[in-house]
Amino acid sequence: MIQRKRSGLVGLFVLSDVVAILFSYFYSYLFRFYVYLIPVDPAKGIPPLHQYVVVFPLFLATHLLIFYLQGFYRTRLQRAKIDDFLAVCLNVILTIAVDFFGIMSYLYGYSQGPRPLFRVTFKLSHGFLAVYFVVVIFMITFFRNQIFFYMKRRYARGLNLQNVLVIGAGEMGKAVAQKILVYKDLGFRLKGFLDDERPVGEKIEIDGGVEVLGRIRDLGPILDQGEVNEVFVALDLNNYAKIQETIKVAHRYVVNIRLIPDLFQLLTLKANIQDLDGFPVISIDDVALRGGKSLLKRVIDIVVSALGLIVLSPLFLVIAVVVKLTSPGPVFFRQERMGLDGRRFTMIKFRTMVRSAEEESGPVMSRPGDPRMTKVGRFLRKFSLDELPQLVNVLKGEMSLIGPRPERPEFVREFAGKIPNYMLRHKVKCGITGWAQVHGLRQDTPISKRIEYDFYYIQNWSLGLELKIIWMTLRKGFVDRNM
Repeated sequence: MIQRKRSGLVGLFVLSDVVAILFSYFYSYLFRFYVYLIPVDPAKGIPPLHQYVVVFPLFLATHLLIFYLQGFYRTRLQRAKIDDFLAVCLNVILTIAVDFFGIMSYLYGYSQGPRPLFRVTFKLSHGFLAVYFVVVIFMITFFRNQIFFYMKRRYARGLNLQNVLVIGAGEMGKAVAQKILVYKDLGFRLKGFLDDERPVGEKIEIDGGVEVLGRIRDLGPILDQGEVNEVFVALDLNNYAKIQETIKVAHRYVVNIRLIPDLFQLLTLKANIQDLDGFPVISIDDVALRGGKSLLKRVIDIVVSALGLIVLSPLFLVIAVVVKLTSPGPVFFRQERMGLDGRRFTMIKFRTMVRSAEEESGPVMSRPGDPRMTKVGRFLRKFSLDELPQLVNVLKGEMSLIGPRPERPEFVREFAGKIPNYMLRHKVKCGITGWAQVHGLRQDTPISKRIEYDFYYIQNWSLGLELKIIWMTLRKGFVDRNM
């Protein structure tokens, strides 16, 4: 039922995107050539509408394909509005780039003149693309928000709701109930629990309190009332007999039965079911960043790090000269860190401490007000300028722009022994900045707290989240207020 409702809502979003793109494309043509705010070259005149009609299917197909690759139609539908907006902006940029600089480079050869497409000589107007860029972002976002608010209003009036009953109010049942509450905007309403260990009428502390409606044996009478559409069985394997009896009773009614495996409590990242020659194999620590997503992230890393090294090279030179003149020792500081899959690499930074800072103390973490820091080093750290050489590590593929901050092998061994699941952070590349850093969690913050934010990033990776972290880093993430 969840998948069916999600599919229906996804279909509605696809339809709204098609309508928004269609309207934006032809509105932009009319605005560009008939409103006269942007002058038309008299020598060229107004291009015939049918020339733009021919190419519209290319724009539409590219938009929808990129949305699909972005996970717009496959991942969870409840996302922060800024994530959706950034994803739409990126979609439009990529669509224009692909269609204009890619496909149009064939349709219009600058050395040979315009080439015909379906017997139509075609050339895109730059003014049209500028108008289209603004209009299509607004229209896609507007239409999607209207669908979202319409569905919320329907569910607020109690229309088309699916009532859910959870069998078992233990830790696993409560966790499942919290997940079900995520689907409020999809029309799912949690009716309550059935449990043999809790008093009937007790309010479980979830979302303001969810009531225990009765014992497990009361399932039949409750289903007789015809108000429940979904039954989630969240009992551990010690209650195997109760699980069997619950399923037997539920099969007498027209309800959907969902069995939550006892492995649920073992999951730390996402679960993924694969097939091994007919045997189901559950991977309990899968990550979202795989396949095409990983490739896309790597392309972004290469482009941004290469451009960053070129654009920032004058700043690199200034910092290098200042570091060399104000403190004896090398300009760059190289240190072994642990990255993806536990592989070690040498991380590069501008040196911010006195030479041989750890000769007597051995490996120790830096802290606010560390006396080993130079005056220039303190300034560099305050504005995270010492991290800029790590763009070289990103370009080499040892790091990423975004990800958990890399730690030294000595500290990794220590943390792995103290913090459960610590090594899961090494399932993705470490980064120059990350979800923890943009929330102000730096080295003075307990590692256990930073790990929570690292796990959130790993579990919920999306292109929208990646762009959001980059934006938050540019806006506020460079300054360490504890320095």
